[in-house]
Amino acid sequence: MERRRRNDLHKLDVYLCALELYRRVGRIVVVFPAGEAELRNQMRRAGKSVPFNIGEGVGKRGRARAAAYEIALGEAKELIVALDCVEIDQLAPLDEIIQAQDLADRVAAMLTKLIQSVDCETRNHRQRESGRIAEDGRGRGP
Repeated sequence: MERRRRNDLHKLDVYLCALELYRRVGRIVVVFPAGEAELRNQMRRAGKSVPFNIGEGVGKRGRARAAAYEIALGEAKELIVALDCVEIDQLAPLDEIIQAQDLADRVAAMLTKLIQSVDCETRNHRQRESGRIAEDGRGRGP
């Protein structure tokens, strides 16, 4: 029986996709030969960092939220590059690599939109605050 999710985070498509990306990366790297331990560890860290930073971003506001999403975006892009290396080195079946890259691309696209949305929200907030200061007379010179 599946545990019922009660957290708002589990309602976010980007978060659910990031968790699925982490699962897929885990399935890919588990079959790497012993000589690929460094790549395996790097991919696991990057894969785990994506949902961690999305979760962190949800709990923040303004520029701090965007910064957490930007870190998640960078980690997703890092996974795309790592998966290219996995393909070149023939360490996993091509269809699994492509599916993981497609999912990483989807996560990256969603994160890009979230970052843009937060940036727009932050600019609008600053403009509203500037308008309030000017209306109060505090923003005018002598």
